[in-house]
Amino acid sequence: MKNYNPIWYKLTKLLKGKRMINTGLTIPYIFGAYKLLGHPFDNIPELLDELRKHPIDKYPIIQKCGTINQHVIAVEEKKIYHKDYLKDVKLRNSNNEIDLIVSSNTDLGKTEETVYKKLTQLYNEPIGVEKFSWNNKEQKWMPFEKEEEDLILSIKK
Repeated sequence: MKNYNPIWYKLTKLLKGKRMINTGLTIPYIFGAYKLLGHPFDNIPELLDELRKHPIDKYPIIQKCGTINQHVIAVEEKKIYHKDYLKDVKLRNSNNEIDLIVSSNTDLGKTEETVYKKLTQLYNEPIGVEKFSWNNKEQKWMPFEKEEEDLILSIKK
């Protein structure tokens, strides 16, 4: 496997390291970060397809973050992830390898089509008005603040 860490994973590691997030990044945050870095997506399915095309040494997992009550893309160690998570939905690539897990704590569906459709319904509106950052105190989506933009741009180095 290539030693390539995609943007979303670099950002996850950076923000976790700075203790700015506990679990993972929201779909709008990832969407906005890629746009800011000059790699925009046309829609959420395109973002998810890109994520799945560039595997890392962990499983990307969509789960509901209990802190912010939004769906995030987190990572799970492959050697720690137990196969007995029977209720988790495991999306597979053409080689029948797991390339995205949808946690049982979500209500996103059991197929790629339903997961993509539900995430689009949930997050298309904030993305459409470029509100990529969840403000948990105010319980609403907001545009990136300057500090967030600077952090995102810092991974370009």
